[in-house]
Amino acid sequence: MKPKLIHNVIHFDGDLHTDSWALLSPGAAVVGKGTAWEEHSQGAELVDGQGQVLLPGFIDTHCHGAAGKSVNDGLQGMKTVLDFNFANGVARSLLSLITSSHSELLDLCIQARELLEDSRFAGVHLEGPYLAHSHKGAHDPARLAVPQNADLKELIATGVVKSMTVAPELFDASQLHLLEESGITLCLGHTGIDYDGAKRFFKEHPNALVTHAFNGMRGIHHREPGPVPAAIEAGVFIELIMDGIHVHEPVAKILPAAQLLLVTDAMSATGMPDGSYRLGSVSVEVKDSIARTPQGGLAGSTLTLAKAVSNYVRVSGSPLAALRAATVNPARAYGIELPGLSLENHVLLAL
Repeated sequence: MKPKLIHNVIHFDGDLHTDSWALLSPGAAVVGKGTAWEEHSQGAELVDGQGQVLLPGFIDTHCHGAAGKSVNDGLQGMKTVLDFNFANGVARSLLSLITSSHSELLDLCIQARELLEDSRFAGVHLEGPYLAHSHKGAHDPARLAVPQNADLKELIATGVVKSMTVAPELFDASQLHLLEESGITLCLGHTGIDYDGAKRFFKEHPNALVTHAFNGMRGIHHREPGPVPAAIEAGVFIELIMDGIHVHEPVAKILPAAQLLLVTDAMSATGMPDGSYRLGSVSVEVKDSIARTPQGGLAGSTLTLAKAVSNYVRVSGSPLAALRAATVNPARAYGIELPGLSLENHVLLAL
């Protein structure tokens, strides 16, 4: 495979480096500054980066589907989502399963074991079924459940579950500690918990984080703050779906950039035309790229992570904060290894 030499770029490695270049080969990269790239140009494909940002790739920690397929479809659907994400700049993906029966989720997690050798696969995120009916969002209420120890242990035993969205009010303390001790990150979401309850939760579970802030939980009221201020005070990581639909832009800016995880919450219609789709067992209609249930509720998104980064740059004015929220922050939140820059793993992004 012919090496590629990209010059006139801003190199991102956790910080931004202007006037940079990179010689990319399979599994490796040489990075420099200025005009020294000319010394490495022989035999390489030359690309003028035109001042774009060059990075190894993003990490999406909340994604249900893309390209007409869903993670809940099974192994082939999972592979399709990984392929779509990789083609759109995502080097590592947590694949999110929507609420289903325990037997279905267990089978899907077992199927996902076949992906463990794929460096693009960072594990399974279970969004459900242990969610509050009061804040169920697009989840099928008939399939929501109260956690049972035997079920949790079976899911843990698959070895692929990396994170789980939990309504803490449904769990006892021993169950939450069991999940954490098994290496599963707790994600507070789809919960009716109030500010005080969330504050206690984050004190007891300081490595927990928040599933799609403001969605599937109490909002901020001046006398009833809700869980988001508790998360901000606790300094935990907080997911944000930065599509301008799930969270109004002025509200998005409330979240501290250092705690931000940009996610897509993408469903099967991502990369597809408007039309009828499914999110798990729920029918979804996509119009103007907005996914809604028959009742009008939001049902995931059709967002790509590159677009989320671009949107956050526009709103925040900080390319560095946006890039970190889609790379360094999720890597820290989940203990995921950052991808290395190479011919296979690189993204050119205009911001």
